[in-house]
Amino acid sequence: MRMLPDLVPLILYCVFIFMQSRLPAPFEIPDVSHFDKLLHFVGYGVMGILFYRTYLAGWPQAIKRTLIWASVISTALYGLSDEIHQYFVPERSADLLDWLADTVGAAVGTVIYQRLFDATHKNRTFDRPPL
Repeated sequence: MRMLPDLVPLILYCVFIFMQSRLPAPFEIPDVSHFDKLLHFVGYGVMGILFYRTYLAGWPQAIKRTLIWASVISTALYGLSDEIHQYFVPERSADLLDWLADTVGAAVGTVIYQRLFDATHKNRTFDRPPL
């Protein structure tokens, strides 16, 4: 299966996020306004990139916009499930603004990655085996 090498980092990252979010307080957050939203933005930006890489490997002929949308929606749904999960964890809470930061981070991260990928692979040809 061609997408397996890209699927493994995505799964490991999702497990990492889940394990971290089941802890009451993973670490001290600096006393900076909205720093936790920045952490969500960056963390889920990485997840969006991992989804994009996985979808690209498994669906190489897809339109870029479709891959981006699929990646952002998948990341947003995972972020939503994580917020619901945190609702049931003692000393944690579900926060709509955290989920918004997750979704925006996924969108920004995925679009930046896709553009950088295109810029660095513009003149390359890929021999893809038939599916």
